[in-house]
Amino acid sequence: MKFFKLFTPLKIKDMTISNRVVMPAMHLNLANDGFMTKKLIDFYIERAKGGAGLLIIGGCYVSIYGKGLPSMISIESDDYIPKMIEFTDAVHKAREDVKICAQLYHGGRYTFSQIIGRTPISSSATYSIFSKTTPREMTLEDIKNEQQAFADAALRAQKAGFDCTEICGSAGYLMDQFLSPFVNKRTDEYGGDFENRLRFPVETIKKIRDAVGNNFPVGMRMAGDDFVPGSLTYKDKPPIAKAYENAGIDFLNITGGWHETKVPQLTMDVPEGCYTYLAENIKKNVSIPVFATNRINNPVLAEQVLMADKADAICIGRGLIADPFLPMKAKKGEIRDIMNCVACNQGCFDNIFRMMPISCLRNARAGKEARTELKPIKEKKKVMVIGSGPAGLEVARIARIRGHEVHIFEKDDKIGGLLNLIWIPPGRNEFKRMIENYAYWIQKHRIMTHLETEVTPEIVKEFNPDAVILATGSIPIKPPIKGIDKSHVFWANDVFSGDAPIGQNNVIIGGGATGIELALYIAKYGTLSREAFEFLTFYKALEPEDALPMLHKGKKKVTILEKLPKVGSILGKTTKWVLLDKCDGLGVRIITSASVTEIGENYVNYKDAKGNDQVIDDVDIVYYAAGVKTNDELFKEIKSLGIEVQKIGDARKPATVLEAIDRGYKLANGI
Repeated sequence: MKFFKLFTPLKIKDMTISNRVVMPAMHLNLANDGFMTKKLIDFYIERAKGGAGLLIIGGCYVSIYGKGLPSMISIESDDYIPKMIEFTDAVHKAREDVKICAQLYHGGRYTFSQIIGRTPISSSATYSIFSKTTPREMTLEDIKNEQQAFADAALRAQKAGFDCTEICGSAGYLMDQFLSPFVNKRTDEYGGDFENRLRFPVETIKKIRDAVGNNFPVGMRMAGDDFVPGSLTYKDKPPIAKAYENAGIDFLNITGGWHETKVPQLTMDVPEGCYTYLAENIKKNVSIPVFATNRINNPVLAEQVLMADKADAICIGRGLIADPFLPMKAKKGEIRDIMNCVACNQGCFDNIFRMMPISCLRNARAGKEARTELKPIKEKKKVMVIGSGPAGLEVARIARIRGHEVHIFEKDDKIGGLLNLIWIPPGRNEFKRMIENYAYWIQKHRIMTHLETEVTPEIVKEFNPDAVILATGSIPIKPPIKGIDKSHVFWANDVFSGDAPIGQNNVIIGGGATGIELALYIAKYGTLSREAFEFLTFYKALEPEDALPMLHKGKKKVTILEKLPKVGSILGKTTKWVLLDKCDGLGVRIITSASVTEIGENYVNYKDAKGNDQVIDDVDIVYYAAGVKTNDELFKEIKSLGIEVQKIGDARKPATVLEAIDRGYKLANGI
């Protein structure tokens, strides 16, 4: 397709960015004691080479009270400037026309006392469900100190060679904590009415402007809607944006809600681009450039948002983690070659909450660019990959790019393995993009694929490969429960493949990711599609108030029985709460500490947490989702042939898709 706006320059004050692709600030856990590191430099050099117009780095905490996590970048003193200069010099050298912005961060009540070694501060002593603490109300002296910290930090960014700076005034951080009546309970000049609550951020902006002068661009990242009951909505935001502009802000970066919102912001089930109305709402009321963000991870959608005049630039964060060269590929028309982010959050946000360095399910190089460069092959090998799940596909892709002759053998009639099933549950559809990506790469790189081929030792011997990669995946564990072999008992994934029926009253044994996703699938089974809802309500064939219940909830009953005290033990923090909220909203019954003892013709018996016998009656169908085990029977037989063979993915040990891709890349880079 043609891009009419995305790759045109954008002027911000006296600075011009070469295109309208912006990588927003994302915490990466790659700093060391506040200092820039080689890993950080390598990460952003790759994104600079990839063609983004503006890279926003951070958050960079402006004072110890603002420090959110241990491995954040610090800009709180001049000690950090030399490493920052090293950073900006290296990134600018990688691509001369890339612009780099330092984001100034202060967590306020979102900081943790165990990290900063003191009680967090905020506009008021209002408890935070995010940090699980009650901060100390800032004194007037505190206010002046933290405002000055922002101003000093902005000047350091300027001295360090950054092209501009951005205040992190979104997501419920300190600026929001003064603006919001939900948090700000002050009765002095910094609390109460709108003008008083606006005073802290406006004064801070003016102090920053005094520090850096009129020619250095200063932006503000702000929430377009807090999505927190009792706080500010999108209707309250335009006057704030206008006040920011009047105070000296040069661009506005509009994101979604706070960390403590119950409205999902970034998970896979959030429709792509659904929050662009927040940027549009602000753009109508200001004359400075406005950036749109949240769930815009592909250039086609980015172009559509710009063409619709909803924003002046587009923030693509996770999309540039997954594929740093997304802008360059899009500009060249190589849309199909983009490695699509699937919004799984496993390697980015989940890792951050676990205080681990960033990684990516799609991009095994993310966060470790220098040590994962592809190695030249010493000799071309004939590589046989048995199985085409995510691990096998990644091995095949990388081995072929490096120059080996690669053959994929797959027993089914299509590639993908379990990827063909995991995209089917509600809100998981973006996993399908992985199959589409690999199907294209198989064609592009001329990887030979042998479908509907059940590999035997004889086939391996006849094929005579130099190396075999066993990627045969896993098989389900059938729990040793009385009645498990009855005709109305099925493996959970059989529902997604169409090999199992759905009853009126259903019981799922196992509350892991598969069990929860199956429960949601059943709970929504038979609902009105979005297309049908739009059609019927547009033509007034069905009243919206009657159609809405049909859109959200089906008529099937479903109960999850989990033997552990909690469900979803392996789910990441950013996804788990969303799935469990959905279960609650759709009426899924979840029983934990439940040990199933018997499956009868129309009942399930289990022992509860106290060891008491319980029964669920009138059960139609039972599904088990009790985990998987390796499917590696071929390994010893192939090894006995004297052929080099290695196991990968679930064939090696049950693993997440992220782990499978990472292992696949490493293995293929060493063949």
